[in-house]
Amino acid sequence: MQIHVVSSGDTLYSLAQAYRISAQQLADLNNITNPNQLVVGQTLLMPTSDTYIVQSGDSLWTIAQKLNIPYQSLVAANENLSGQTLQPGMTVTLPQKKKQRIVVNGFLEPSQNAVSHFQEAEEALTFLSIFSYEAKANGSITPPDNEAALLDAVKESRTQPLMVLTNIANGEFDRDVAKAILSSTSVQNQFIQNVINALKNKGYRGVNIDFEFLGKNTRKAYNRFLRRITDRLHRENFIVCTSVAPKLSGRQTGAWYEAHDYEAHGKIVDYVILMTYEWGWSGGPPMPVSPITQVRRVVNYARSVIPRKKIIMSIPLYGYDWTLPYEEGGEFAKAVSTNQAYQLARQHNRSIDYDTKEEAPFFHYTAQDGKEHIVWFEDLRTMRAMFHMVDQYDLGGISFWNLAFRYPPVWAYLNDYFEVRKV
Repeated sequence: MQIHVVSSGDTLYSLAQAYRISAQQLADLNNITNPNQLVVGQTLLMPTSDTYIVQSGDSLWTIAQKLNIPYQSLVAANENLSGQTLQPGMTVTLPQKKKQRIVVNGFLEPSQNAVSHFQEAEEALTFLSIFSYEAKANGSITPPDNEAALLDAVKESRTQPLMVLTNIANGEFDRDVAKAILSSTSVQNQFIQNVINALKNKGYRGVNIDFEFLGKNTRKAYNRFLRRITDRLHRENFIVCTSVAPKLSGRQTGAWYEAHDYEAHGKIVDYVILMTYEWGWSGGPPMPVSPITQVRRVVNYARSVIPRKKIIMSIPLYGYDWTLPYEEGGEFAKAVSTNQAYQLARQHNRSIDYDTKEEAPFFHYTAQDGKEHIVWFEDLRTMRAMFHMVDQYDLGGISFWNLAFRYPPVWAYLNDYFEVRKV
C-alpha cells in the first residue's frame, strides 16, 4: 500500500482516478465520510499492490528511501525505466519483500463503543490488553466495569485477551498499593492466586503487568515479584508481559523509572512493552507525543539488554491540542485522535505541516476566543517511520495505546507491512 499526502487541488475523485481505484474504495479505506473535506497535508492510504504510483519530485532513490527498499533491488525490478526521469502518474514495480512476523498488542478500556473499536482492529492484533484490573493492598483485584461484552468479543475472534494488572487507586498509580504487595509474601500469594482464578474463570490468555510510579528502592522487590508471578503463571501455561517506562539507561533515576529493570524483565517475562510515548503530554510543553529521535534512543538501550524478539515498541494513536502560550501548571492540553485533528484543521481552514526530524504532523490555529493553539498528532507517515524501526531492528512487535482513539487506515497498513502473529 502507498501513502499519499494531500496537496492543494486534490479531491477524492481525482486521487481515485490517479491511483486507478474507485472513490468509494478510497473513502472506505480511509474512513472518509465527506469527500469534499480533504485537508492539505492529510495522509491517505492507497491500496496499490506491488506497485508505486510516482508523485511529483520522486526518483527511484527517494522511493527506495521512503519505502525502506534496497535501491539496487528497486532498480533491478524496473529495468524498463533505466535512464528515464520519473513523471507523476508513472508506475514503479516494487520488488517482493519477505514480511517480518510480529506480535501486535492493543490496549483498550471497556466502554460503550469498545467492541466496535476492537473489531475494527481485530485482524491486525495478536493480543488485546483489557485495561485494567486494579490491584488492592490486601492482594485482591477489581475488574474493570462492563468488561464482559468486550471480553466475549475478543474470545470469539482470533485475538487473544490479556488482563492488564495495575496499581491504580482512585484514578492514579499508587506506590503504596504496590509496596503492600511487593513487601509481603502472603499478600503476593493471595494476589497471584486471585489472578490465576480470574484468568481461568474468564478465559484470559495471560497478563500484562503495568505497575508504575513505584518510587525508589523497589527494583529488587519488583524483580522478585515478577519472578514469582511469572513462574506460577508459566506453570499454568499463561503468557506474561510487562509494560515499562521509556528508559535511556539502567541508571536512570526518577519515581517512574528506577523500579523498571529492563535487563531483568527481558530474562523473566515473555514480552516487554516499551511505553514509548508521552514526551509530549497534556500537562507539559507542546511537542510530539512520540518524537522518533527519543523513541530510537529508548529502543537502542532496550536492544542492549533485552532479547530483541521480546521487545514490543509502543506507538500512540492520539495527539494533543495545546493552548498557546504554554504556561507550566496552566490549562491542560486536550487529547485528540488523528481524525479529530483533521477535523480541527478543516474547521479552521489550516493545512498540516510535518516535522521530518521527529516524524510528526502538526498545525496551528486560532480558536473563537482568539487564543492560539498548536496540535501535534500522528499520521500514516509517523506509522511508516515507526514500522521501519521495528523492521530495521527486528523487534518482537508493536503495541498501540489506545484503541479508543480510532484510526482505521492503520490496521490495513499494518497488515500490508507485516505478518501479524495469531497465537
